[in-house]
Order: sequence, then structure tokens, then C-alpha cells
Amino acid sequence: MKRVIIILLSIFAANFSIAATSALPAYEQAKKLAVAAWKSAPRSIDVTYYSTIKDNTKTEEKLRQFYTELFENEYGPDEKLSPEMLKRKEEDIQINVESELAEQKQGGRKVKYRVRCDGICYRIDRVDGSPSRTVGKGAALEQFMPGKKLDANTPFERSLIETPAPTNGFVRYTYFHGLKVAEIEKMNQSPTIVKNCKISNILMMPNALILQMKLGTRRNSSAAGIFDVNQTKIKQLCSGTVEGFGVKIIPDENEPNVKDRIEFSLYSDKNIEISKSFMICAKDNYLKVYYFEATNPGADKFPLFTRTCSDFDAQGIPHNITQVQYDAEGNIRLHETYKIEDISLNMAIAKEVFEFNPPADYVVTDFRLPEAERKLAKIESIKNILKSEASVGRKSKALIDLKEYLKDDPAQLKEILTSLQNDKEPDIRRLVAALLRQIESKKQE
Repeated sequence: MKRVIIILLSIFAANFSIAATSALPAYEQAKKLAVAAWKSAPRSIDVTYYSTIKDNTKTEEKLRQFYTELFENEYGPDEKLSPEMLKRKEEDIQINVESELAEQKQGGRKVKYRVRCDGICYRIDRVDGSPSRTVGKGAALEQFMPGKKLDANTPFERSLIETPAPTNGFVRYTYFHGLKVAEIEKMNQSPTIVKNCKISNILMMPNALILQMKLGTRRNSSAAGIFDVNQTKIKQLCSGTVEGFGVKIIPDENEPNVKDRIEFSLYSDKNIEISKSFMICAKDNYLKVYYFEATNPGADKFPLFTRTCSDFDAQGIPHNITQVQYDAEGNIRLHETYKIEDISLNMAIAKEVFEFNPPADYVVTDFRLPEAERKLAKIESIKNILKSEASVGRKSKALIDLKEYLKDDPAQLKEILTSLQNDKEPDIRRLVAALLRQIESKKQE
């Protein structure tokens, strides 16, 4: 827990090594630092970017535990599942574990995102890339999964929208485009997906929040986290008298005419250094951070966290970012790269982007409805899929789902299955016949 606190403090704050009085910031430098820290967040964002994340802490045991808990929530307790659904659950767990392990061995998980937010309306579209691999080797579920490369033409597979509800509060819409599934659920708090996603941190100066706390005055007791610039504290920074905080600014040793090295320290009430880091910035714009490094005080041999940025555009936004987290021995725990393809700030975004408009053939589940009504709506959606020109795989999944939903109404299930006995697809006819035999078998028990 102590290590986690140090990492978080280091990312938002920082220091490297600060001499008592030398290289204290000049007043103009301190003002530039404040301007960067209080840079207003954009009203709207529309950004498309690619990420590659290699997590060296993921083990087969941890992945299996994660997916077992995940599918427990999706499928429900094992004792309530039919043999077919229990088998599907185990196959889903196995395939996901093997897929993640293959991803990590081949460089990490690759994802393409498009993030859009306007005011308090948020949307994230994503598609995951993957290496080609065979999962379930030697078992009945063995299958080859072709790789997926990500580029400008790769369609998104999932969409998540958080927006004010028509009445009050907030609502979340989720699309699973490959499965043609859409979900609606009520939210008890304001949207969080964009606030918590990586792109928000990348667009912010690494230590902005700590600078606001140390160089600002809380606006009022009810406005948590909102600080106004305090000119007295800006001047104190130049004399090294800000309580529990110190800054040193010197020219960068490699490019002294165009870049500054800014070093930060946080101190405890007993004047013990608890966090330190440094960043390399453009002299004329401290928001333009080329490099950031946080270290553990007293253990300078290895950094805790680094961020390297390059390919800045006219807005001062880097289009290539690499972030690395290390353990106490200097081993890489997490390696992340981000490549921004396109970004627009403070542009109008069409309101339709944040509305719920699933195609007619999507199965929609509204979790705001009582369970009985949700079940009826789900059954109707599945029946529509079975009548449509959907793929064999999608129809097969729909039939298994229908059997589960109608397990207490075999008469209705038999009626629907009978109507599909002459389906044009042999695989569907065989599955229908097998399900009808199961119904007859249970009648005789």
C-alpha cells in the first residue's frame, strides 16, 4: 500500500534533488509554472489514438481468477446453469486467459480508441487488436484465432456512452457491435469513463494537481479540489518558503537554450522528503513536457515511473507517448505506448453521438426495467434474431440463450424450435433437433 501511495504522489507531484537555495525559480518562471498548472480543461475532446500495454504482472493464475469472477457475474452461479451454459462459461474463461497470455508474450494488448466528450456527455469507442494464435490446444474447444491488425479502417467493436438521463441522473449505453447487443443501465453518479481514461492524464501536466494545491487557495469548503491561484504563494515558491514543497529550475543539460529541467519535492510535517521527481519542458511553455521521471526518495538507483513525449503538434499536444512503471529492483512492471492519430479540442460534437440508436437487429437489454420485463424483452429480441438472416454462429448462440430463458416454459420453447426445423442452415437444423430431443427426454422423466 505504501508503494502505491508513493507512485500516485510521484505521478501527480514530484522532485529529484533540490538544493536549499540554489536554482530557485525566478518569478517569471514561477508564473509560467502556474499558468501550466491552471490550464483550463478543454470544453470538448474528439481524439483517436492507439495504445499498446504490456503488463508484466499478469500471470495465468491472476487472469483465471479475474475471468472466473467476471463470468460469474455474467452467467450467474454455476449451480443455476444448465450443462450447456456451464460448458460455454468454462470455454469463455479458457479462451480469454489464453488470449491475454498470448498478447503479453507478443508485445502487449493493442487497442484503438476514439474518445469524445462534450460538457457532461461522454463516449468511448474501442476495438482490440490481437496476434494470431491457437487457443484450447488439445481440447475439444481448440480453435485457431486469426490476428487482427489495427489501422484507420478497422471498425470499432464496442461503444460506451455516459450521458444525462432524460428524466434525472445519468444513463449508460453500451454497444457490443460484433454480437449485435446493446444495453442500458442507470448510473447513480456522474460520468466517469473519460475522466478515468489515460488520455485525460496525458493531456495534463504530470504534477498539475499538486501545484494547484501548493500554490493555490481552496475556492470554498464545498468545492472540493477547486483552487484559485495565490500570488503570495507564487512569490514564496521563489524564496523556497512554501510549506512542504520545493521547486528547482535549471537549464536542461542537453538543450539549455530551449528546455528547462524542473525538479519538485514534497515533504512531510517532519520535513522528510516523501516524493520527488523532475520533468524536462520547453522554456517558453511548461505544458510541453518532453520527459517526466518520479523516483523513490532514498532509492534513486531506479525510477518508479517515467513518461516520454514526442511529435508535438501546433497545440502543444504530443502524438507519441511512452509510460513505464518499475518495481523496487528496477524491473518493468507496466509498459504503455500511446500514438495519437487525430485530436480536436473545443469543437462542436453532434448530439446524435451521445444518443441511444441501436440498429433494428440488435438485442437490447434495459437493466432499468424490472427483471420480468427485461426477460420478456430479451426473448422477443432473440426471436427476431432467429427470424433474421443472421450468421450461423449468432443464431446458434441465440438458440442456447433462448433455451436458458425459457427453461421454465418448455411449451413456448418447443413452439419456437419447431418453427425453425426447416431452416436453410444444416447446423441450425441439427441444433434445433437436439434441443427438441432434450425437451422430449425431460417430459419422459
